[in-house]
Amino acid sequence: MISLRLYYIWFFIICLVSTLIAGVLAAILPNSIGGVLTAVPYLIAIIFVLFRFLKQQRRAPTVQEKKRLTFGFTLIFWGYNIFGLLLGLFIFARKDPEIWQNFLLYLKQPQFLIAVLGMWAMLAIPLFLMTYWFYGPQAQRMVNKMFD
Repeated sequence: MISLRLYYIWFFIICLVSTLIAGVLAAILPNSIGGVLTAVPYLIAIIFVLFRFLKQQRRAPTVQEKKRLTFGFTLIFWGYNIFGLLLGLFIFARKDPEIWQNFLLYLKQPQFLIAVLGMWAMLAIPLFLMTYWFYGPQAQRMVNKMFD
């Protein structure tokens, strides 16, 4: 089995850059349209990394590679999103400590946590399943078409 570290790095870089671009676009567009852009950076990154993987390896990922890539991409995506949330809170809370206190108060509210977890699951589960499928049967179809 090959090392997947380089593919994780590519995913992170592409996802981060496309997230920054999508963030600028979301600020310009109306809220109803801007919210859709949340998943676009993730999708751009998994497609780009899969093409890179297929061109370099000339095969589809094995079952174990597919699982590792899916879990790795999910952890990277949600990890840097959580880091960005906490960094933003830290930056803004330096000038107004009430922001951090309000955030901690919200975390103690069960309704808030349920709403946040529900919204997160509505995005995280489809992205995870899409990645798992895309790096499985779809990758095999792409290999057959590219190198047949």
